[in-house]
Amino acid sequence: MKVIFVCNANVGRSQVAEALFTQLSGELATSAGTRADEIVERTNPPSRSLDDAGSTAIPYMLEQGVDVKNKQRKQLTREMVEAAEKVIVIADEDTWPDYLRESEKMIVWNIQDTRGMGPDSARPLYDEINRRVEELVTEVG
Repeated sequence: MKVIFVCNANVGRSQVAEALFTQLSGELATSAGTRADEIVERTNPPSRSLDDAGSTAIPYMLEQGVDVKNKQRKQLTREMVEAAEKVIVIADEDTWPDYLRESEKMIVWNIQDTRGMGPDSARPLYDEINRRVEELVTEVG
């Protein structure tokens, strides 16, 4: 099953969901951000890696046995949405492009953005993503 997880910057929530889905299902997933390119351009990090973004996803996923520090942020595209069988959207609604809004594959998870949070503050949100990913994996078999 081709699943894509979408958040705003592709630094936290969607990266955690992608890594957990892949770990739990054995299937490859992908993730992207509705504003990844815009945020990278504005903040000008040394690279697009989660490590250079200071992502709180890194310590959380290390506890889950997955190293995501070298994962690269990706910008969501129409082609990604068209190629997916399920599109799990964790992004703020005001960032959704029209092609995403119009997709019948879209499932929305209302989980607060981890931007500006430390690892301890972000943990309950990542735990909620973990719970929902487990349900999704059970659902899709």
